[in-house]
Amino acid sequence: MSLMKAETKPVNKAAIDKTFYGKKLVSWKALDYHPYERGIGWYISFGLLTFGSALIIFLMDPESSSVPVACICLMAAFYLWVHREGETQQEVTIYENGIEIGERAIIPWQRFDGYWFLQDHHSRLLVLESESWNQDRVRVLLGENKTDKIIRAMEKIELKHLADKRENGFDLWSRVFRL
Repeated sequence: MSLMKAETKPVNKAAIDKTFYGKKLVSWKALDYHPYERGIGWYISFGLLTFGSALIIFLMDPESSSVPVACICLMAAFYLWVHREGETQQEVTIYENGIEIGERAIIPWQRFDGYWFLQDHHSRLLVLESESWNQDRVRVLLGENKTDKIIRAMEKIELKHLADKRENGFDLWSRVFRL
């Protein structure tokens, strides 16, 4: 009795997962976050704000302020380290049953309650909203994509368009100060 080895081909796991999420409805390339021009003035302001905050805390209580001052400095360094690379181009794909953003796993539509668009003279974003306390909102830059193309795709998905939704204050100020 001879045993023959069956020829095996590598399985493309990504292709299997994507077929599970249905037909591709729309796709575009966009940056991973809005590119802000951070000139020398921004870095000087950031340094003064960081140093000023640390100095004020130190002057309020020099004997027990080493931990808060160190935390401020570490948070500032961490922020600069996270944003050191600049912007990265990523592929955004909307499927019938989920959305894929860059190399991340496909996020199913059941996670979201609706979507809305943030459009002003600085940003054009698709915002996927969840009312659940443990789910973050997902924000995706639109790139050169037209919103009506995305709306037509979302109508097929039957995800609610939250046209009256507006940006919350924290997100607005993060954008204003280009954080």
